[in-house]
Amino acid sequence: MKATIIGSATTLAVFALVCSISLAQSSSGPPDQVEEDWQVVIASPSAVEVGPQLTTCMSPATDNSTPFFAFNLNYRDAQAFKPGGLQATVYSSGSVLDSSSQGDALCQTSNETIAWTQRMSISSSGRVTCTVVNGQSTTWGQFGDAQGLNPVGFDTALTSLGSYSPTTSVAKSGAGWQSDRVTSMTLLRVRYYRDGVLISTDNTSRSVTLSVTQSQ
Repeated sequence: MKATIIGSATTLAVFALVCSISLAQSSSGPPDQVEEDWQVVIASPSAVEVGPQLTTCMSPATDNSTPFFAFNLNYRDAQAFKPGGLQATVYSSGSVLDSSSQGDALCQTSNETIAWTQRMSISSSGRVTCTVVNGQSTTWGQFGDAQGLNPVGFDTALTSLGSYSPTTSVAKSGAGWQSDRVTSMTLLRVRYYRDGVLISTDNTSRSVTLSVTQSQ
C-alpha cells in the first residue's frame, strides 16, 4: 500500500509539473517566431523539362492582408524565369518586394528527398523576416542562410505572429509544374517561440494536395 501511495504521489507531482508548464506556455503571449519543417520526395525529375517546380508559402496572417513569403525549389522566377536553383521571395499584390537565390542546379535524381526548415519572425516594430535553414538535398547539398540563401523580409502593422496558421501555408503551397513527378510534399511539424523560448510544438503532419499538372 505504501508503494502505491508513493507511486500515486509521484504521478500527481509529474502531472502538476506538466500542467504548470502548459499554463506557463499558454500565458506567455502570442508567438514572435514560427518554424516549419518541410519534406519533399521527388519520384522522377526531368532536367530537360525543368520539372517539377515546387513552392512553399508562409504568411503572418490568414486574410491576405500582408505580403507573404514564397520558397521556390528547382526554379527561380523573381523578375525573370530561370531554371533550377532555390529562391526565397516576398510578394505583395503580385509584386516582388525582396528576393534571394542559391545555386542553379536542376533536380535529376530519382526518389530524392529534400528537407528544410523555414522560419518566420517578427520584431516589435512589425518587421517580418523569413529564413530557410538546415536544408538537405542531393541536388543542392546543404542549403539555407548559412550557404548563401539570404533572409528576406517585409514590414507589417502586426505586433506578433498570433494570426499565423499552418493551414494557410499548406493551402498555398504546391507544385506548379509537373506535380506528377512528386511523390509527396509535407509540412511535418510547426514550432512556436516567444522571446527565443519554445512555447509549443505542433507535430501534426500536413500533406499538400498536389494539383494535376502532367509532364509533357
